Amino acid sequence: MYRPEYALELLKLTKNIKTQYAENRNKLGIVRFDFESLYREYFSEIKNLITTVENIKSIYIPTLRTAHSLFQNNQKIEDDIFKQTLLNYYSVFNLVQKSNSIDIFTGLHLHREILNTRNSKRVIRASFEKFEEFISNNFFEGKQIDIVAEFNKDQSLAGKNNSEIISVHIEGESETRELYKLGDGIQALIILMYKIFMAAPDSFIYIDEPELNLHPGMQRLFLEQISSNKTLTDKNLTYIITTHSNHFLDLTIEQDNVSIYAFSPKENEGGDKQFTIRNVNRGDNQLLKHLGVNNSSVFMANCSIWVEGISDRNYIKAFLISFLKDIGKEKSLKEDIDFAFFEYAGSNIEHYIFDGNISTEEKEIVLKDINALALSNRIFLLADSDNATGESAKADRIRKLESIDNQNFIFKVLENAREIENILPNGVWKELLINFCNKHSIKGREEEVQEEIERVLQKINALDYSEKYIGKFLSEVNKKLKLDGKSILNSIYKNKPSIGTFIPKRELSELLLKADLPWAVYKESSEIVSLTTQIYNFIIDSKS
Repeated sequence: MYRPEYALELLKLTKNIKTQYAENRNKLGIVRFDFESLYREYFSEIKNLITTVENIKSIYIPTLRTAHSLFQNNQKIEDDIFKQTLLNYYSVFNLVQKSNSIDIFTGLHLHREILNTRNSKRVIRASFEKFEEFISNNFFEGKQIDIVAEFNKDQSLAGKNNSEIISVHIEGESETRELYKLGDGIQALIILMYKIFMAAPDSFIYIDEPELNLHPGMQRLFLEQISSNKTLTDKNLTYIITTHSNHFLDLTIEQDNVSIYAFSPKENEGGDKQFTIRNVNRGDNQLLKHLGVNNSSVFMANCSIWVEGISDRNYIKAFLISFLKDIGKEKSLKEDIDFAFFEYAGSNIEHYIFDGNISTEEKEIVLKDINALALSNRIFLLADSDNATGESAKADRIRKLESIDNQNFIFKVLENAREIENILPNGVWKELLINFCNKHSIKGREEEVQEEIERVLQKINALDYSEKYIGKFLSEVNKKLKLDGKSILNSIYKNKPSIGTFIPKRELSELLLKADLPWAVYKESSEIVSLTTQIYNFIIDSKS
């Protein structure tokens, strides 16, 4: 699925565009046509595009990288031997190097770059300070830090460079830390993030396997930064990344501004190796199989939260983020380090909880498996009640899960709600319901529609329908929510043969996660408060 040449081919393509343009520009000059007049409508745009391509700044971070300086005979090796190795192995680099269109960064010259940056103009130093701020906030609890490339000019002139190291001074600490004494994960992230923070606006960043030496939690941090850090997003950077990491796939497949492609080798009739390239979409599990992914990857975190599917995961993340902000501990928990989500939809666990046709033998196997998994990892398993009561088969299976005697296993069923959507209070629907109205009908009248939604929700309380299908609540809203006497709510709940569940669950959960609502909104629901605090305490207990 992956070869280092993929990133190299993209670089080569950039070079070829420039070469083809130069060659064809000369040929077009021979032809006696006024192309500029003939294609005046498009010429300027094309010309600007070509100029943009020619001026693209590109940075390539290969797998052959390190934050360590290399030494020989007690002297630091000044040459970037990693870069020289790449130039020797891959001819494409010789092309791009001649045009100075690509900056190959292996980390071996990190000391030199930091030294030059600290002695540069204010605008460059400002970018470096943003980089230091990122390191401070994520690794040193927000304390003031200074990353310094130690340098003695007299020793350098005398040919002595063995004391040229990178050190980190941390506010409140008497001793300075050497970079090489920090963890491999921090060093790996520094190599990636330094160059990104220092990149010029509109640059292209090519990275081979950024997951190297990065714990899943660090991988999440890396992706969160490049996708949401305002300093970086304001630069309008473009990233081309090759990876084997299923964590990267999991974290990026929900992003609207990310395209994912799988490269699969095949041989043509002549025996030549070729590659099939296909776009990877949501719900495509084939790539996970190619990557060799199994559910054990979730156990790299301190504890795991088992939910039925992606929508449940998004809801809980939204609740947790809001709760942590409210108590002033926004950065106290890190997903994939302190906790990880596991979606059990499609597994034997879902079969056990929801399927009425399950044998006694299968029931015992599932319970045994849960007990076995809980020996090595703390598990919080969440399930909808679906109004399972009395002596029903599902109620019996729920009781058995609740009776599992294992201190590492907690089973939580939403007893007072049919589904997780039923615990969402009016404050949530007030913020999000407009997204499910007919866009054509409300175009240009959004403010009026929002006022109408708020008026209707003053008369109907979503939490009064907690033990009914959420469609019942929405059908009542639909009767009253009108514009010019016409209903404007889309068909977002099942209504045949009777009113039922919410249909676009995933979309609703994603909108809620992006909405970043304050905890005051969620506090309207006692079920959300109970669930969130229980999960929070579970994660905190797992850290101790």
